[in-house]
Amino acid sequence: MLVDQTNDTGFATLRVLVQRFPVLREMSKTAELNPEEFTKLSSESFAWPGERKYPVHNKEHAALSLAYSKVAAEMIPTDVRCALEKAAEVYGIPKGSFDNPVMEKKAAAEFWLLPEKKRFRVASSEDVKVAEQLLHEKYAQLSVYDRAEAFLQLHKAAEHFDVPLTPSTEKLAGFTITSTQVLKDWLEAREEAALKLGSELASAYHLMATKYAGVRPFITNRNDQLKIASLLNEMDKKAGIDRFYGKTILDPLRTVFNTEKLASDALNLGGYTFSLKKLSALPSTFWSDALGSDIVKEIAPDGNVKMSALKEILPTLPQDLKTTLGRQLAAYR
Repeated sequence: MLVDQTNDTGFATLRVLVQRFPVLREMSKTAELNPEEFTKLSSESFAWPGERKYPVHNKEHAALSLAYSKVAAEMIPTDVRCALEKAAEVYGIPKGSFDNPVMEKKAAAEFWLLPEKKRFRVASSEDVKVAEQLLHEKYAQLSVYDRAEAFLQLHKAAEHFDVPLTPSTEKLAGFTITSTQVLKDWLEAREEAALKLGSELASAYHLMATKYAGVRPFITNRNDQLKIASLLNEMDKKAGIDRFYGKTILDPLRTVFNTEKLASDALNLGGYTFSLKKLSALPSTFWSDALGSDIVKEIAPDGNVKMSALKEILPTLPQDLKTTLGRQLAAYR
């Protein structure tokens, strides 16, 4: 669900936008933000008539709509963006007023997904999606550690430039945990493949599989996960099993990061992945405005936001509210 002035819970996103775009405060200070007023508007009063989003019936709301559109630019159709630009022109809003948020980081605005090798440069939001596609295309040519490092750095770049990544990319960045049962199943599949190939490593796969029988259900430490993936990578190449990747056998990284369940310090909201540590650093007033006073009492019982409470409560929110909240939080990045 897209957030604009018609459905911004507690106007939490608006407060962030005013910080990002100081010019917005003056442009919109006389705007009427009563929800009942929006219901009275005709569909033609919105830049997105079919969704009744981004009202442009006066200069104040055209400015607000332009600012809100920057939070979800990748989700807005071209004709809606054109309508917003046309409204800005009609009302005399200077072109580019909302193109350079003051909160955007200028220092360290360049990322190398493989810093030591100076490969896969990302210096803009557009580069993030290009790099994501390129990493998937070049995936088979990278070592296990280079794959993991490149996807991790891509995640950091995506956070910096506020660009959502696909769930499969988040998984390869190492933000999901390992199911030992699923890992055991894939080790047994490797044992069968090795037997068919006549490889002596079949017994090694069998031994590894038995080690994960009846143990703790999940592996959550990223270093441990990468060690397992690296070992499998070496064994698979020696056994010749790498020829089956993408067919009957998952490659080592996907074998290890084999669930959709996020690691302990990560949480997915509305397609965005956030660090729980960073979420807990937000003031309790944000959560009160976004979720209401009753919920904030559970999240911050003594006025300080508890990471454990966020981890327990946020996943239980209705999906539409999680989507809205994800969009609002993206503006804080």
